[in-house]
Amino acid sequence: MQNSGLAKSHNCIVGSDSALYLYSIRMSSNQKKMNVLQNYRLYLSVVIAISIGIGACTSTGTVTEAVDTVTVDYPQFPNNELLIQPGQLPELMNEPNTVLIDMRAEGFGIGHIPGARFFGGIPALVDTTHPVQHFLVGPEEFQEIMRSMGINNDTRVLIYDEGNGLGASRLFYALSLYGHENASVLNGGFARWTAAGMPISELTTRAAPGNFTASLNEARSCDIRFLTGALDDDNVVILDARTPEEFSGEDKRAERAGHIPGAVNLEWRMFISEDENKGPGFLSPDEIEALLATKGITPDKEVITHCQSNVRGSHAFFTLRLMGYDSVRAYEGSWFEWGNREDTPVNQP
Repeated sequence: MQNSGLAKSHNCIVGSDSALYLYSIRMSSNQKKMNVLQNYRLYLSVVIAISIGIGACTSTGTVTEAVDTVTVDYPQFPNNELLIQPGQLPELMNEPNTVLIDMRAEGFGIGHIPGARFFGGIPALVDTTHPVQHFLVGPEEFQEIMRSMGINNDTRVLIYDEGNGLGASRLFYALSLYGHENASVLNGGFARWTAAGMPISELTTRAAPGNFTASLNEARSCDIRFLTGALDDDNVVILDARTPEEFSGEDKRAERAGHIPGAVNLEWRMFISEDENKGPGFLSPDEIEALLATKGITPDKEVITHCQSNVRGSHAFFTLRLMGYDSVRAYEGSWFEWGNREDTPVNQP
């Protein structure tokens, strides 16, 4: 294969089965691209081409940049398939029945990961008619949203956001709650993708409707009645993913401030590290395991996560699932519900 730059524009109309975009990678020895490679300490080979499979769509736009990618050794989490790395994504996108979703609220039009489909960010998952602020959409509306994204019941859904994992984890939780466990999150999201010098596209794709069917997974669901009944259960840990100031009541964001009795506080940010070269990403499995252990959160317990609106709670939910915790729920009402009621117990240290 000859080394070449990407064409400045790429227009394509595809049929009803699948389409393959073959992007040629510019090979260069200049110092800038060598610095990208040095961000990966161990690598086996340079990937010469990125092939991206997109199910029945129409695409127009411009690919703006692409550079070398590498294969490296990555940390191994207990549920390792739930977290993918930038260098692994191109190969995964070649697999059948795979859809990549961009969960950023903005920026898609000026550059995104090639083949991604725009979702609209966390606001697109909010039921604006629900009495509890920022409550997740119900199963029927979620089903329609996912069908409009071209998601089928057998689709593997790959999700990314800006990089902190909040948007991606929120969709991951919603999929899990409504019966679709075949989803993964891109570690570090768009920030790590671009920091690694990976290709950026302005192509837009319109997916053919999918057949996704939402079915409430009771094992992932937790409403206020369930949570109230679990307060005195020694086998249940209530994980509050808010800030220490919210937990203590110093930062008041509802009619009442404080925390649910018996809850432990472990802010969602504690699971994330910042790397000047690579951007944000999850801590190592050993580091996360140690953090959880300090709060008495162990795999033999049932864990219920929450925050103010269950966005950060969804991040904690994903982290626990990544760490191999099977018995995990998220309290969707979170502090917007608990802290605004008069009949719920509240502790203030």
